[in-house]
Amino acid sequence: MRLKGNQDGFTIWISAHETREWATRPSAGWPCSTLAGHRLRAEYDENGLLDLSVDGKDPSASTRSGRGLWINGNELSAIVADHCDDLPRQCAAWFVAVGQFRH
Repeated sequence: MRLKGNQDGFTIWISAHETREWATRPSAGWPCSTLAGHRLRAEYDENGLLDLSVDGKDPSASTRSGRGLWINGNELSAIVADHCDDLPRQCAAWFVAVGQFRH
């Protein structure tokens, strides 16, 4: 996982191996994961998600079947929040990507 941030937002890269591990962790897995085994790059600002690519592609772009890759939004929010422990609270995107999902 790589995280690059500044005061306005951040970009996170999560490898296919890391998404698989996250989705299958004991007692906290995501059994019907749509992201497990896929590379993920997400960019956020204070308004939320700006850009997303999965396996280097826009997940909404058409595939051979005529549809894009279906991504569960709740899962995307959870995996990003779980991987942003090092993101400072001063970052403008912290609340929309992390804070609202923490108790």
